[in-house]
Amino acid sequence: MFSVTAQPFDAREPEFKAVVLAIPEDGMELLAEREGMSHALLPIANRPMLWYVLQWLEQGGILDIRIITTRESETDIASYIEVYKGVSNISVKGLSDISGTADALRQVAPLIKSNVVVVPCDLIVDVPASHLFDLIRTRRPAVATMLCETMKSEGGGGSAKAKQLPLCVGIDQPTSRLVLLQELDKKSEDLPLSMPLIRKFPSMALSDKMQDTHLYVFQRWVLDYIAVHPEIVSLQEDLLPLFVRAQSLPQLLESKGILKHVTTSFEKRADEYDTMTQIGKSGHDGRGELNESDPLSVFAYIRRGGIAGRANRVARYCDLNSVITRISTGDRTDASAKLAQQTQVGADSMVGAFSQLGERCSVKRSVVGAHCIIGKDVKIVNSVIMDHVTIGDGVKLESCVICKLANIGSNAQLRSCEVGATVSVPDDSSFKGISVTEDAEFLFDDNAAEPEFA
Repeated sequence: MFSVTAQPFDAREPEFKAVVLAIPEDGMELLAEREGMSHALLPIANRPMLWYVLQWLEQGGILDIRIITTRESETDIASYIEVYKGVSNISVKGLSDISGTADALRQVAPLIKSNVVVVPCDLIVDVPASHLFDLIRTRRPAVATMLCETMKSEGGGGSAKAKQLPLCVGIDQPTSRLVLLQELDKKSEDLPLSMPLIRKFPSMALSDKMQDTHLYVFQRWVLDYIAVHPEIVSLQEDLLPLFVRAQSLPQLLESKGILKHVTTSFEKRADEYDTMTQIGKSGHDGRGELNESDPLSVFAYIRRGGIAGRANRVARYCDLNSVITRISTGDRTDASAKLAQQTQVGADSMVGAFSQLGERCSVKRSVVGAHCIIGKDVKIVNSVIMDHVTIGDGVKLESCVICKLANIGSNAQLRSCEVGATVSVPDDSSFKGISVTEDAEFLFDDNAAEPEFA
């Protein structure tokens, strides 16, 4: 199928296995159905966001997939996998204690014998997976990652506007190696660069417009390294910066024990195979010998433009809903949905199965889930309405996320708000920029800002 292989591999083992991390995100706890739940099954354009990751992996030929999640989410995700229509072999593993992404990978490392693709459950990209994996087969880095330009916001996102520090990345232009990864301090205009870095990579290009997608491809020895280094908790914050720095600082290769794992991995493969494919940039030369002067390589695939991002923040979740809904080629309104007279659903919106919309409703740049009951004279703009939501007459919603089984009382007006699962909002409420996570009288706030609707 492929003209180039990444490295000699056991025919009894797949070339790559995938680990999908369905771990709760701090920025998405408002939308979780209950405490400790992963956001993997939250809908994007009326499909669970996990669906997009599984489809992407399958299209790239990755058919052995393990989903790692919490004990609280294991049953729900396993139930979804039972009805998921795919071609891959998927298993679900719930862990009781996860301190970070590297820790999750460390706990399942003994089950993985091949190179591994690690991807978050909330990633959506329009890059063909086969294209990325072919590049990795050609370049054979120890670690590969995907960086993407920050997508322009669609303007939704509710009250949660958490901002992250911009990331400065340095890419060696001749080799596409990631050689600098550093958060920028807004208080300082200076960016310190070490002389070893400049000497080794003089053609480095810098950018502060990139985001780490948290998609990583690791050679198998990297899992062994993580297993014996419990101080590495996060792949993004601990492991990747260490490997990036070690490319220009040889002393780190020795002091952090990286070179030992590279050498051991190479010797093991050399013992198992009589001939080695030419490895070039991954630290081996064409004779099958370890290139001791440059044993470690971190490759970065750069995605500029297009669709690439994670739904790990409420605002980004809304943005991806808008983008995917707009480009969707399927039916905008499910055949089983019932729309009353004079109800308008925009070409940039969706209405799910068995939902009912009353007279004179207007839905623009929004997604309405399945089994929703929406009253008369309701206006919904730039919002996400999940399944089984009830909305009373005369309600106006703009830039809101209304979670599963919520109830919005008649004539309520909400702008830039999140309403949690099973929460009821009283009639005639008027709020802007708040999060409602439980039924409570605090919603009636005399000082609350009243939204202005056109």
